[in-house]
Amino acid sequence: MRFDTARQAWHDAFDGSAAAFDYEAMGGRSTATLSTRRGRKVVIRGEVEGKADQVICRIDAPRVSGAETVVGKGSGSRVMDACERGIIQNVVARLRDSDPLAYCWGMAAYAPPAKRFKERAALLQFLMSEFDKWEEPHPREKVSQLALFCISACALRDVNGRSIDLAQARSILGCDKKRWDREWKSLWQRLQRRLDTLPARALGPVAEVVEVYKEKMLKVG
Repeated sequence: MRFDTARQAWHDAFDGSAAAFDYEAMGGRSTATLSTRRGRKVVIRGEVEGKADQVICRIDAPRVSGAETVVGKGSGSRVMDACERGIIQNVVARLRDSDPLAYCWGMAAYAPPAKRFKERAALLQFLMSEFDKWEEPHPREKVSQLALFCISACALRDVNGRSIDLAQARSILGCDKKRWDREWKSLWQRLQRRLDTLPARALGPVAEVVEVYKEKMLKVG
């Protein structure tokens, strides 16, 4: 695999059949699956307003399967590729133990789509638990939709610099700009700030390994 950037290394480490690890995301929640026309739907449950086992959200599980990437000719290249993936996977596994929230961000933002939905659900649960502390009057169902959009939009901004389209957020809520500015803008900013530190926390350990590996490859070359 290539060791160009931390984001790319994270993605490649979990892309294909060599990356068979299925790490559980953050604890403190239970999941169940329901059949839908589009595939599976994951139901996230937790404690809401002092009541246990309440439905926090439902998220479609993508029907995407990883395909093995051909990295070179011969078994030696495949073995080397698997070993390199294992290096990054090991770093991510340690991050999962030391900083579960950063781990969830990394998997949700940088891993291939088929690997993302559990961790994205965990991030959503985190944002909704933060919202519960604020005692805001906003409808919880609408907030969960906004929080899910916030996770996806912030991930796209992190990965490729794509600016966040707040018109889409307003469309999700069914409100115009005046109502957005008056009722939702401050809540959006609070949700976004809860995610702002996660990219650096997730990428830091992986970036260290990538830089060391690149230095060694330059010396060998």
